[in-house]
Amino acid sequence: MLIKQNIIKLLNEIRYPRSEYWITAGAALVMHGVKVQTNDIDLGCSTALADCLIKEGFEWRVADDGIRIITADDIEFLENWCGDGTVELDGFYVASLDCIRREKVKLNRPKDWVDIKLIDGEAVS
Repeated sequence: MLIKQNIIKLLNEIRYPRSEYWITAGAALVMHGVKVQTNDIDLGCSTALADCLIKEGFEWRVADDGIRIITADDIEFLENWCGDGTVELDGFYVASLDCIRREKVKLNRPKDWVDIKLIDGEAVS
């Protein structure tokens, strides 16, 4: 499990420009203080960075919604996912809570509804 300090430490090791990626999904919820920990790090990224990662030989696939998902070590880069609203936290671009909520509603998985309740400030049983 990753807490905020672990996320920051791992992201400080990334050699790509911070302007080309942003923290999203569970890791973003940790950065916002909505959750204490997450299982992994998902980053939204620009098309330019996605192209670069693929050219460098990282594994990738196309999701059902058409976005490219690139796996680089223990991080997944999601091309242009939740990139229309970011805030700066601790020196990193982080997807806004509104953007994360909107995407989680679209995904409509049970685990996403747990996160939506947390975003909305509801107690989760």
